[in-house]
Amino acid sequence: MGHLYDSVEEIDRVCRARGLDAIKVKGEISMKSGFFLAIVFPHTPDDDEKLDRLRAATKEVLGVSLGM
Repeated sequence: MGHLYDSVEEIDRVCRARGLDAIKVKGEISMKSGFFLAIVFPHTPDDDEKLDRLRAATKEVLGVSLGM
C-alpha cells in the first residue's frame, strides 16, 4: 500500500476517534486538496504533489499532521 492510501486510512481513524462524519470531512479535504479521496485505493500510485496537498488540506480541516 502506498502513502496516499495510508493517509486516507489515517483520516478515517481520526474521524472515528473524534466522532466526525468521515464522508463530510473527506469531502472537504478532497475539495481543498483537488482530488477525490474516495478514489484512492491500496494500489493507487503515490504522487508527491498530491501528498503535499493532502497534508496541507488535512492540517487545515482537522488540525492534524499526517504521520507519513
